[in-house]
Amino acid sequence: MAEQAINLSNLTLEQLDGLKQQVEEEVNQLTGSLQHLRSATARFLDSKESSSSLPGNSGKEILVPMTSSLYVKGKLANDKEVLVDIGTGYYVSKTIEETKAYADRKVSLIQEQVTKVQQALQVKRNNLDAVVSVMQQKIYALNQQQSPSK
Repeated sequence: MAEQAINLSNLTLEQLDGLKQQVEEEVNQLTGSLQHLRSATARFLDSKESSSSLPGNSGKEILVPMTSSLYVKGKLANDKEVLVDIGTGYYVSKTIEETKAYADRKVSLIQEQVTKVQQALQVKRNNLDAVVSVMQQKIYALNQQQSPSK
């Protein structure tokens, strides 16, 4: 969707307030997206680090997560391969090195998205600052008009 330039000084205070609310909402959405992307990066980095600790631990007892807060005891049967969640409920068997490479690729892709979202967020924040500035100018001008001349 192409964005078109709007001459802010031609808008009424009510229109500026509506635009301000819209841009604030967009800033909040982009901020939320950025947080989700950073969280995903952390999960992939954790997975990479965890997979590095597997070799040489075959047969050792470990805690296996059933949910984010429920674990069961288990024994590591294979320290050479792991099942990797590749999305939408699909798992693929990969070696430890393949798992690390997969995590690195995903982190790289996410970082590209983080950069794009950060750039969009900066543009939106600049837009918000411009709208607020014009609103303040218009409010000041209105106050000057309404003040009795001395």
